[in-house]
Amino acid sequence: MPDEPMIGVEERDLDDLALEALAEAYAAQPTPGLRQRVLATARAEADAERAKRGRSRWRAVGALAATLALVLGGLLARETDLRRRDVAQLDGLARANAELTARVDTQERTLAGLRESLDAQARALRILGGPRTLSASLTPKEGFGGGGRVHVDADTGEGAVVLAGVEALPPDKVYELWVLRGDNPPEPAGLLTGAGRAVYVTQLAKLDRPDEVKAFAVSIEPAGGSKSPTGPIVMAGTVQG
Repeated sequence: MPDEPMIGVEERDLDDLALEALAEAYAAQPTPGLRQRVLATARAEADAERAKRGRSRWRAVGALAATLALVLGGLLARETDLRRRDVAQLDGLARANAELTARVDTQERTLAGLRESLDAQARALRILGGPRTLSASLTPKEGFGGGGRVHVDADTGEGAVVLAGVEALPPDKVYELWVLRGDNPPEPAGLLTGAGRAVYVTQLAKLDRPDEVKAFAVSIEPAGGSKSPTGPIVMAGTVQG
Protein backbone atom coordinates (compact mmCIF):
# COMPACT_ATOMS: atom_id res chain seq x y z
CA MET A 1 0.00 0.00 0.00
CA PRO A 2 1.63 3.30 -1.11
CA ASP A 3 2.68 5.92 1.47
CA GLU A 4 0.15 8.60 1.88
CA PRO A 5 1.30 12.23 2.14
CA MET A 6 0.70 14.17 5.34
CA ILE A 7 -2.30 16.31 5.10
CA GLY A 8 -1.79 20.12 5.26
CA VAL A 9 2.02 20.23 6.02
CA GLU A 10 4.87 20.40 3.47
CA GLU A 11 8.40 19.11 4.05
CA ARG A 12 9.95 22.57 3.51
CA ASP A 13 7.85 24.00 6.26
CA LEU A 14 8.95 21.21 8.56
CA ASP A 15 12.62 21.97 7.84
CA ASP A 16 12.15 25.67 8.70
CA LEU A 17 10.40 24.79 11.92
CA ALA A 18 13.20 22.38 12.82
CA LEU A 19 15.87 25.03 12.23
CA GLU A 20 14.05 27.58 14.33
CA ALA A 21 13.70 25.02 17.15
CA LEU A 22 17.40 24.25 17.05
CA ALA A 23 18.29 27.97 17.04
CA GLU A 24 16.15 28.58 20.09
CA ALA A 25 17.56 25.54 21.85
CA TYR A 26 21.22 26.52 21.36
CA ALA A 27 20.85 30.31 21.42
CA ALA A 28 23.15 31.96 24.01
CA GLN A 29 22.47 35.23 25.76
CA PRO A 30 25.20 37.81 24.82
CA THR A 31 27.50 38.78 27.68
CA PRO A 32 27.19 42.30 29.15
CA GLY A 33 29.24 44.95 27.24
CA LEU A 34 29.52 42.91 24.09
CA ARG A 35 27.49 45.38 22.16
CA GLN A 36 29.68 48.28 23.40
CA ARG A 37 32.86 46.36 22.53
CA VAL A 38 31.58 45.61 19.06
CA LEU A 39 30.59 49.23 18.53
CA ALA A 40 33.90 50.45 19.96
CA THR A 41 35.78 48.12 17.64
CA ALA A 42 33.74 49.36 14.68
CA ARG A 43 34.36 52.99 15.65
CA ALA A 44 38.08 52.32 16.09
CA GLU A 45 38.25 50.72 12.66
CA ALA A 46 36.33 53.63 11.16
CA ASP A 47 38.62 56.14 12.88
CA ALA A 48 41.67 54.23 11.66
CA GLU A 49 40.30 54.25 8.14
CA ARG A 50 39.62 57.99 8.31
CA ALA A 51 43.10 58.60 9.73
CA LYS A 52 44.58 56.53 6.95
CA ARG A 53 42.64 58.51 4.35
CA GLY A 54 43.71 61.72 6.10
CA ARG A 55 47.36 60.70 6.01
CA SER A 56 47.04 59.81 2.37
CA ARG A 57 45.41 63.17 1.68
CA TRP A 58 48.14 65.08 3.56
CA ARG A 59 50.83 63.08 1.77
CA ALA A 60 49.21 64.07 -1.51
CA VAL A 61 49.02 67.69 -0.39
CA GLY A 62 52.65 67.57 0.79
CA ALA A 63 53.76 66.09 -2.52
CA LEU A 64 51.84 68.79 -4.40
CA ALA A 65 53.35 71.49 -2.19
CA ALA A 66 56.83 70.08 -2.74
CA THR A 67 56.25 70.02 -6.48
CA LEU A 68 54.98 73.60 -6.44
CA ALA A 69 57.98 74.64 -4.32
CA LEU A 70 60.36 73.08 -6.83
CA VAL A 71 58.58 74.77 -9.74
CA LEU A 72 58.49 78.14 -7.98
CA GLY A 73 62.12 77.74 -6.93
CA GLY A 74 63.10 77.05 -10.52
CA LEU A 75 61.13 80.03 -11.78
CA LEU A 76 62.62 82.26 -9.09
CA ALA A 77 66.14 81.09 -9.89
CA ARG A 78 65.55 81.70 -13.58
CA GLU A 79 64.09 85.14 -12.89
CA THR A 80 67.04 85.98 -10.63
CA ASP A 81 69.49 84.85 -13.28
CA LEU A 82 67.73 86.90 -15.95
CA ARG A 83 67.63 89.92 -13.66
CA ARG A 84 71.33 89.49 -12.87
CA ARG A 85 72.14 89.35 -16.56
CA ASP A 86 69.96 92.41 -17.23
CA VAL A 87 71.70 94.33 -14.46
CA ALA A 88 75.10 93.31 -15.83
CA GLN A 89 74.07 94.43 -19.32
CA LEU A 90 72.75 97.74 -17.97
CA ASP A 91 75.97 98.28 -16.03
CA GLY A 92 77.97 97.57 -19.17
CA LEU A 93 75.84 99.99 -21.18
CA ALA A 94 76.18 102.64 -18.48
CA ARG A 95 79.97 102.28 -18.46
CA ALA A 96 80.11 102.41 -22.25
CA ASN A 97 77.85 105.47 -22.25
CA ALA A 98 80.01 107.19 -19.62
CA GLU A 99 83.16 106.44 -21.62
CA LEU A 100 81.55 107.66 -24.83
CA THR A 101 80.29 110.82 -23.09
CA ALA A 102 83.77 111.49 -21.72
CA ARG A 103 85.29 111.02 -25.16
CA VAL A 104 82.70 113.31 -26.73
CA ASP A 105 83.34 115.94 -24.05
CA THR A 106 87.08 115.70 -24.63
CA GLN A 107 86.60 115.97 -28.38
CA GLU A 108 84.26 118.93 -27.94
CA ARG A 109 86.81 120.70 -25.75
CA THR A 110 89.51 119.90 -28.27
CA LEU A 111 87.38 121.23 -31.12
CA ALA A 112 86.54 124.33 -29.11
CA GLY A 113 90.23 124.90 -28.46
CA LEU A 114 91.02 124.37 -32.14
CA ARG A 115 88.29 126.80 -33.19
CA GLU A 116 89.60 129.38 -30.70
CA SER A 117 93.13 128.85 -31.93
CA LEU A 118 92.09 129.14 -35.58
CA ASP A 119 90.09 132.29 -34.85
CA ALA A 120 93.06 133.77 -33.01
CA GLN A 121 95.42 132.84 -35.82
CA ALA A 122 93.09 134.37 -38.38
CA ARG A 123 92.86 137.48 -36.22
CA ALA A 124 96.65 137.62 -35.84
CA LEU A 125 97.07 137.35 -39.61
CA ARG A 126 94.47 140.05 -40.14
CA ILE A 127 96.22 142.32 -37.63
CA LEU A 128 99.63 141.69 -39.19
CA GLY A 129 98.17 142.48 -42.61
CA GLY A 130 96.72 145.80 -41.40
CA PRO A 131 98.13 149.22 -42.32
CA ARG A 132 99.85 149.70 -38.93
CA THR A 133 100.66 147.09 -36.34
CA LEU A 134 102.15 147.47 -32.89
CA SER A 135 104.20 144.47 -31.73
CA ALA A 136 106.00 143.46 -28.57
CA SER A 137 108.40 140.53 -28.19
CA LEU A 138 107.89 138.82 -24.82
CA THR A 139 111.11 137.48 -23.31
CA PRO A 140 111.17 135.29 -20.19
CA LYS A 141 112.37 136.57 -16.85
CA GLU A 142 115.09 134.74 -14.99
CA GLY A 143 113.95 131.35 -13.79
CA PHE A 144 111.16 131.02 -16.36
CA GLY A 145 111.12 129.63 -19.89
CA GLY A 146 109.26 130.17 -23.13
CA GLY A 147 108.50 133.33 -24.99
CA GLY A 148 105.97 135.00 -27.22
CA ARG A 149 104.76 138.01 -29.15
CA VAL A 150 101.86 140.45 -28.90
CA HIS A 151 100.38 142.10 -32.00
CA VAL A 152 97.91 144.99 -31.84
CA ASP A 153 96.10 146.84 -34.64
CA ALA A 154 96.98 150.45 -33.94
CA ASP A 155 93.71 151.69 -35.48
CA THR A 156 91.13 149.27 -33.98
CA GLY A 157 92.90 148.10 -30.79
CA GLU A 158 92.36 144.45 -31.71
CA GLY A 159 95.17 142.22 -30.54
CA ALA A 160 96.51 138.67 -30.55
CA VAL A 161 99.03 136.81 -28.41
CA VAL A 162 101.32 133.97 -29.54
CA LEU A 163 103.17 131.96 -26.87
CA ALA A 164 105.54 129.00 -27.21
CA GLY A 165 107.38 126.78 -24.73
CA VAL A 166 105.56 128.19 -21.69
CA GLU A 167 105.31 125.88 -18.69
CA ALA A 168 101.84 124.49 -17.89
CA LEU A 169 100.29 125.64 -14.59
CA PRO A 170 98.25 123.75 -11.97
CA PRO A 171 94.43 124.17 -12.13
CA ASP A 172 94.40 126.86 -9.42
CA LYS A 173 96.77 129.14 -11.36
CA VAL A 174 96.58 131.02 -14.65
CA TYR A 175 98.73 133.30 -16.82
CA GLU A 176 97.41 136.87 -17.12
CA LEU A 177 98.42 139.52 -19.67
CA TRP A 178 99.00 143.12 -18.58
CA VAL A 179 99.15 146.39 -20.51
CA LEU A 180 101.68 148.99 -19.34
CA ARG A 181 101.13 152.68 -20.15
CA GLY A 182 104.10 154.57 -18.84
CA ASP A 183 103.87 155.18 -15.10
CA ASN A 184 100.19 154.11 -14.88
CA PRO A 185 99.30 150.88 -12.97
CA PRO A 186 99.23 147.74 -15.12
CA GLU A 187 95.87 147.11 -16.84
CA PRO A 188 94.51 143.53 -17.21
CA ALA A 189 94.29 142.52 -20.86
CA GLY A 190 93.01 138.93 -20.63
CA LEU A 191 93.64 135.48 -19.20
CA LEU A 192 95.88 133.09 -21.13
CA THR A 193 93.99 129.97 -19.98
CA GLY A 194 95.49 127.71 -22.64
CA ALA A 195 99.09 128.68 -22.10
CA GLY A 196 101.32 125.66 -21.58
CA ARG A 197 100.72 124.10 -24.97
CA ALA A 198 103.63 123.83 -27.38
CA VAL A 199 102.22 126.84 -29.25
CA TYR A 200 99.34 128.89 -27.92
CA VAL A 201 97.54 131.59 -29.90
CA THR A 202 94.69 133.66 -28.48
CA GLN A 203 93.12 137.07 -28.81
CA LEU A 204 93.37 139.69 -26.12
CA ALA A 205 90.83 142.21 -24.92
CA LYS A 206 90.32 145.15 -27.28
CA LEU A 207 92.61 147.94 -26.20
CA ASP A 208 91.62 151.57 -25.82
CA ARG A 209 94.16 154.13 -27.07
CA PRO A 210 96.62 151.49 -28.32
CA ASP A 211 99.19 154.15 -29.25
CA GLU A 212 99.66 154.88 -25.52
CA VAL A 213 100.68 151.29 -24.74
CA LYS A 214 104.40 151.08 -23.96
CA ALA A 215 104.84 147.43 -22.97
CA PHE A 216 103.19 144.09 -22.16
CA ALA A 217 103.85 141.67 -19.34
CA VAL A 218 102.62 138.22 -18.28
CA SER A 219 102.28 137.14 -14.64
CA ILE A 220 101.07 134.05 -12.77
CA GLU A 221 97.79 134.72 -10.95
CA PRO A 222 95.12 132.73 -9.09
CA ALA A 223 92.50 131.03 -11.28
CA GLY A 224 90.03 133.71 -12.40
CA GLY A 225 92.68 136.40 -12.60
CA SER A 226 93.45 139.52 -10.57
CA LYS A 227 92.77 143.24 -10.88
CA SER A 228 96.47 143.95 -10.44
CA PRO A 229 99.54 141.68 -10.61
CA THR A 230 100.00 139.57 -7.45
CA GLY A 231 102.25 136.81 -8.74
CA PRO A 232 105.65 136.73 -10.37
CA ILE A 233 106.19 138.34 -13.77
CA VAL A 234 107.31 135.52 -16.08
CA MET A 235 107.87 137.53 -19.29
CA ALA A 236 107.62 141.09 -20.61
CA GLY A 237 108.41 143.15 -23.68
CA THR A 238 108.27 146.74 -24.96
CA VAL A 239 106.08 147.82 -27.87
CA GLN A 240 107.67 148.56 -31.24
CA GLY A 241 105.64 150.48 -33.81
